[in-house]
Amino acid sequence: MRLDELLAERPRTLSFEYFPPRGDRGTLLWQETVRQLADLGPDFVSVTYGAGGTTRDGTRDAIAFINEHTDLPSMAHLTCVGNSRQEIAELLDDYAAAGIDNLLALRGDPPKGVADWQPHPEGFTYASELLAAIHADGRFGTACAAFPEGHPDAPDRHQDWQNLATKLQSGVSLGITQAFFDADHYLAMVRHLREAGVTTPVVPGILPVRSWSWANQFVERFCPTTSLPETLRAELEPLEGNPIACRKAGVAFTIRLCQDLLAAGAPGLHIYTLNKVAPTAEVVTALRLLGSLD
Repeated sequence: MRLDELLAERPRTLSFEYFPPRGDRGTLLWQETVRQLADLGPDFVSVTYGAGGTTRDGTRDAIAFINEHTDLPSMAHLTCVGNSRQEIAELLDDYAAAGIDNLLALRGDPPKGVADWQPHPEGFTYASELLAAIHADGRFGTACAAFPEGHPDAPDRHQDWQNLATKLQSGVSLGITQAFFDADHYLAMVRHLREAGVTTPVVPGILPVRSWSWANQFVERFCPTTSLPETLRAELEPLEGNPIACRKAGVAFTIRLCQDLLAAGAPGLHIYTLNKVAPTAEVVTALRLLGSLD
């Protein structure tokens, strides 16, 4: 099912993100994770695409498994990194043949070991250009990325939100945010978009927290513009020597964040599972018991 059709039926969605497995054992574990989390009833799932296309085939094969073994709509990530326009066109054919109906179009991060973003000489420079090519193709529903605290390469967050507004008005069905830990940043971004006349839904991306040190390492590596609130440090840092207590407190923090976002009108949740069952299952189950996901 295409994303635009899905959202017409379900104004609030729950979705999960996976990254492609590696190796035979990793694949078996990943497949079991997908089966178990499918029982939670997400509205759709997405699969990431490695820098420089390092998991291109893995993304396609992972979604082929999801399509064959679950009833869940799926979405493949697609980036500009390392691909010419012709290669993107060929990849769209490849994805369509594999039964992929939806794409999350991203500029993408530089490959590992490369400091600065450099577009392919015959490729796209911006996600907006990639989106335009996908829309011209016409076979896919589309989503784009959003950054509540601004993209790392943007001069400031307001300029980045203006760029986001342009993408959201270009025909995409959904924005999905980078992980964040303070609802106020998301709500400020949404207010900015609504004041600009943008009505396309933007779903918050949720990363279940494991510990204070882990959160710092994750943000430093993957979300350099994302801040960690003092309340999170105060709750988790004193527990660093107790992994069980850290994990419990991190999940509790994540549940409260989700409650605040849904109560403020967020059109759903997109959970970054990191291919783990327990944290996602705990968050979703608690929110349902609390009535937040009814």
